[in-house]
Amino acid sequence: MMARFQKTVSKGSRFNQIYVPKDMEGLIEAGDMVEVRLVKKHAQLHYPAGLERLSEFKEKLIGDVFSFLSGIDRVERIFVVGSFLTEKVSYNDIDLVLIVSGKSDGFEESVHSRLTDKFNLKFHIIAIEKERFERLLKICPLTKSMFSSFVCNRPIELPDERLVDRKHIRFLLMMPQDLLHVRLGSRVFFDNLRRVVTIERFLRNESLNSASINREVKKLVKGSLYDKLRASEEIEENSVAFLRKLIRAKLASIEGLI
Repeated sequence: MMARFQKTVSKGSRFNQIYVPKDMEGLIEAGDMVEVRLVKKHAQLHYPAGLERLSEFKEKLIGDVFSFLSGIDRVERIFVVGSFLTEKVSYNDIDLVLIVSGKSDGFEESVHSRLTDKFNLKFHIIAIEKERFERLLKICPLTKSMFSSFVCNRPIELPDERLVDRKHIRFLLMMPQDLLHVRLGSRVFFDNLRRVVTIERFLRNESLNSASINREVKKLVKGSLYDKLRASEEIEENSVAFLRKLIRAKLASIEGLI
């Protein structure tokens, strides 16, 4: 994003003045036309109310990422979400959501490559068109849960409004429904159990905070199975049958709510 403008130099006390260095006073004077160009964006971190501030290391890293991404055309807002914010060390990558102008097709791959080359870290990037993002914040339980904790490069207040879009809810339920018949890895079962819990809580107008959702899942699963699922460890067939029973019960509850 290249910011550039031309302005006539003047004397006075106007707001947002740019000061000419003292050793250039004879070179640039009142009445001259000059050009100002943004070279590097000063990164600010904006937290939602209630989110505890991150460590100095994490804030520095996020600030560097924001500064880097702010120089890319079409990026309007940058969010850090996910476990990088909520876990001290137990995170696998840094989740970024980029709100972009225009189509997002192919944008994620391009930015991911540039970020990885720059920082040598693992990133997971989601690019969302601005208009679609505004819609998802109202109708999508998963999006609303994702943004229960975030850090943004610009001030923002996210809407509390919830709209039940039955077509979108049924789309989100396709994967949990498939797991009733298809055997996949333990982490997939964990993620989809979280998914149906999140959707049910959305329909009941309950908290979508990630920690609250994890507590409910832990209460449902109990014991060592919860830890195995989070760690993507192999689970036995009786555990798969138990998880399918939980998902089936949540699907029935959700169907009754929509």
